[in-house]
Amino acid sequence: MFKINTPGTRTKKEKEMNKKIFKASLILILALGLTSASFAQGRQTGTISGTVVDSEGNFLPGCTVTLSGPRLIGTKSYVTSDTGKFRFPSVAPGRDYELRVELPGFKTSIRKGLIVSVARATTLKVELEITTLEEEVTVVAASPVVDIQTSKVSVSYNADFIASIPMNRDLYGIQNSIPGAVSEGVDYRRTSSILGGTVRSNLYQLDGVPMNDPATFYPMANINVDVYEEIEFGVGSLPAEVGQADSVVVNIVTKSGGNRFSGNISAYFTGDSLVNDLISAEDMEAVGVNAPRSFKDYKDGSLSFGGPVIKDRAWFFLNGRRLIWERANPETYDIRLAKINLREWTFSEAEKQHFDIEHEEWLGFGKLTFQLTDNIRYMGMYHWNNIYEPVYQNRTSNSYTFANTISWEYENTHTTTHQINWVLNQNTFVDVRGSYVYRHFPILLRPEYAERYFVYDREEQVRWGNSYYGDDYLRKKALASFAVTHFKDDFLGASHEIKFGGEFEHTIYALDRYKDANPYYTYWRDYNAGNKYYYSTGGERGRLRVRPFGPRGTVWKYDNTRRFSGFVQDSIVKGKLAINVGLRIDYGYQYEPEQTRPDMIDLYSVGPEFMNPALDATPTLLLHALNDQYHNDDGIDFNQTSAFDAITTPYKKIVEFTTLSPRIGLVYDLFGDGKTALKASFSRYYEPIWSAKYNAANIMSGTAMNWYWYDLNSNGFMDLPVSDGRYGSPVQAQYIDDTGDQYRLTSYDVQDPDFAYYPTDLKPPYMHEFILGVDHELIRDFRLGLQFIYKINKNIVEDVDTNNGYDPTATDDQGNLIWLPYDFTDPGWDGEWGTDDDQEMTVYGLADGAPTRTYMGANPPEAKRTYTAIIMTFDKRMSNGWQLQGSILYSAFKGNASPTYGSTEGESSLFDNPNTMINSYGRVAFDRPLQIKLIGSVMLPGDIVFTGYFQHRSGSAWRRTISRVYFPSSIDTQDTYDDVAPETLGTRRNAPYTMLDIRVEKSFTFGDFGKLSLYIDAFNLAGRSGYNVSQNPNPYIWPYRDPPEIDLDSDYGDITSAYGSRSFRIGAKFAF
Repeated sequence: MFKINTPGTRTKKEKEMNKKIFKASLILILALGLTSASFAQGRQTGTISGTVVDSEGNFLPGCTVTLSGPRLIGTKSYVTSDTGKFRFPSVAPGRDYELRVELPGFKTSIRKGLIVSVARATTLKVELEITTLEEEVTVVAASPVVDIQTSKVSVSYNADFIASIPMNRDLYGIQNSIPGAVSEGVDYRRTSSILGGTVRSNLYQLDGVPMNDPATFYPMANINVDVYEEIEFGVGSLPAEVGQADSVVVNIVTKSGGNRFSGNISAYFTGDSLVNDLISAEDMEAVGVNAPRSFKDYKDGSLSFGGPVIKDRAWFFLNGRRLIWERANPETYDIRLAKINLREWTFSEAEKQHFDIEHEEWLGFGKLTFQLTDNIRYMGMYHWNNIYEPVYQNRTSNSYTFANTISWEYENTHTTTHQINWVLNQNTFVDVRGSYVYRHFPILLRPEYAERYFVYDREEQVRWGNSYYGDDYLRKKALASFAVTHFKDDFLGASHEIKFGGEFEHTIYALDRYKDANPYYTYWRDYNAGNKYYYSTGGERGRLRVRPFGPRGTVWKYDNTRRFSGFVQDSIVKGKLAINVGLRIDYGYQYEPEQTRPDMIDLYSVGPEFMNPALDATPTLLLHALNDQYHNDDGIDFNQTSAFDAITTPYKKIVEFTTLSPRIGLVYDLFGDGKTALKASFSRYYEPIWSAKYNAANIMSGTAMNWYWYDLNSNGFMDLPVSDGRYGSPVQAQYIDDTGDQYRLTSYDVQDPDFAYYPTDLKPPYMHEFILGVDHELIRDFRLGLQFIYKINKNIVEDVDTNNGYDPTATDDQGNLIWLPYDFTDPGWDGEWGTDDDQEMTVYGLADGAPTRTYMGANPPEAKRTYTAIIMTFDKRMSNGWQLQGSILYSAFKGNASPTYGSTEGESSLFDNPNTMINSYGRVAFDRPLQIKLIGSVMLPGDIVFTGYFQHRSGSAWRRTISRVYFPSSIDTQDTYDDVAPETLGTRRNAPYTMLDIRVEKSFTFGDFGKLSLYIDAFNLAGRSGYNVSQNPNPYIWPYRDPPEIDLDSDYGDITSAYGSRSFRIGAKFAF
């Protein structure tokens, strides 16, 4: 007999099955259907776990364990397993959690004052006593400070600690306070090399959203410090769930509100009257420098408010912030420009001015946390930045006058993320996340100078006229992912936390690089002397340089990426031993969509500044002639199309990598009391694909084209090429002048639409990391750590000259040397031949018959970086009226591939020729052997808090260089000179850096109305000051002359700038 079930008559089994199908379907829809989602690559929460035993140490199954706290919506409960285990994953970071353990026949245990930190496991042992009565035992004990379950090495700051530090209210300052962090010194990028990573090695996360720019991989936005609940720096032994980082993950967890309404209003200020230059104005004027870099004005206002939408169900948090500052600019472009004797140029007052850097910024933030059901929680977040700078701070230097600068025209960055956390049962939960980031970043030319030439004078080392180019950037990032976590006790004799998940990411990078109607760059050897021959005065050889960009909006080029990732990891605990194992797989690629570029030359309205006035009637005639010469140059592999010609490129993948990243870590609880943990780990991290690294393959806007200009007729003007030029000539008659000049293209970009800049066997760069360490609870709330770290980078991507290579012994098809050696004597530091510091060297020139240089990406086997460090860390939580964070580090950062911003794009000069390989291995740019960082606070009577921040680090490494070694005429080379380094990297060091900043804060409490805090920060209290001096002679030398000649760099020995100011900032905060 069959029974038909209508919707109202379903069986209990069917109802349960339908619930399971509904849950599974919803998980699948959320995981696959969200068009903008991401899984947090690293937790935004912590864990409380432990074991319940009786007074004899026997496990107690069936206990009801309840967790509550101010950061928890409602309460969480767990029934202990057969081995007495309990776990509370996904606990928001914070203080004052309470754990209640109940079992009939035993006294109820209540433990208060527990602290949870991001991505850390708080492990407890709870002992219950037998009783015949209903009794409670309340314990207020110190929360553990040693993590005995995870091998990850991390540094965490909570919101209160961050608010107490005397530093700029910015992620950059916080980041540079951790062990091994060395600032790049470019504030707007907020990039640092941390523990042997490059400045692009760090992953930044905001509530799980990867905030790295898809093009450049520095932080995509200024993440507002006022919304931080806690920030965690994972500096080593990262779990498999963390990808897209080969050094450090910066994990920012934001505030969520709570069950009561609260908020704060804060203001932070400085001005001219609160800044004191430590070098007198008279002294600075006497040596010809401007005032040191310091904030002349700084206004920072912030308002936060949060609370319940529905008590114990939904919370919100809002923040708005306005930041305005003006910073003194110590650069000396105005002083250099004043030395130029005007002839052709008349400078406006705006061009001659000394300008400072001004910045305006809006920041907004909103977050909603909603406990939809007992088992399902939703979190949604939105973050906004808007930035304007009339002078873009990254396009200034000692040599850039006002006309060379550009403006940062109201950047807008929008970030949103949405997360579902679903607890299927007390041992299994699912995370599904969604994110989208949009950034429009226009940095634009000044229209009043758009038709001018960009001019450089080598003698005075100053630039004027126009800027390099303008950039209009658009970046977008969408992510989707899921993760499942399952706890299994007593499986194969151990407890397990098993986690697996998958991710998808798609990014778009669009760039309009433009130059308006004047694409030329003018180079003077000595403007005041009228010397136009930049490369060789005696040889009458000058320089013609063009960037083949059009007016704004002419060409948008696109470089996009896609990534699919998966991971599995297991945290295994058996007695005193914990083993963390994991494996991550990533498949990613960069691609270009089909793109089109128009003809460029006729978009320009002028010719080169040195062009013969007789050609003014057709100002682009010379450029057409050089383009015709390019088309007929048999030495160019693909000469049909130049960077000035119209072109359409097809869709193509640029690079494509599949990587496997194993991770393993061991933790041993040495004495079984949770206070001393021995740790060891091995990790492999792969460098992520960021599109600006691999966009050298994108030919839509070609790179600069550079020619040697040979003034054959010695008239001081650029004429049309001759018909029988040694280095090629045009073919069309209207482009030829047999009484004219000769031009030699020094390098070119292949413009073949099907050209592959990167070989198909290109390997992804990776880092191997080995860590040994020990963490010990020295006293209550005080953790002392000691770590040994070793890292090695390999498969580094760099460009090489595919036609000529960098092997000094290489020969061509006829057996002739490609690189011709020239032995010479380096006169040494003193610049005099015949003294004790002379040394014999060999420099190499590219043979005259060798092909023109062109470059492709590769994995040069010689490229390498290593990092070795011993670190002592200490972390004392605020208790008993004091707190302390700090580190002492001794390290060695070595290599021949620089970890700096420009070099990490893989297009540096390292493997351009044999000369760049000479003395190339040594201490790299961010090597600081000794670093000491201490941050501590003391609570004084009268509700006064004193905080000090001390920093000391070794000086930066540098070496002496020779800018030009000129070849004798007997050596038939393409170039008349080349550069070389007579010393290894790190032979010399600048002065060490020591800084002391302090804060004094006084608070007033107004009952239930709130708390007012007033504070003053003093920066550079110890008075660090001095002058920056150009120490590198960096000469031109002619060793073959009799006697040999030397021309030292025109800046050598000059005082280029001053540093040193003591400043005070006043702050106020009212919390209610």
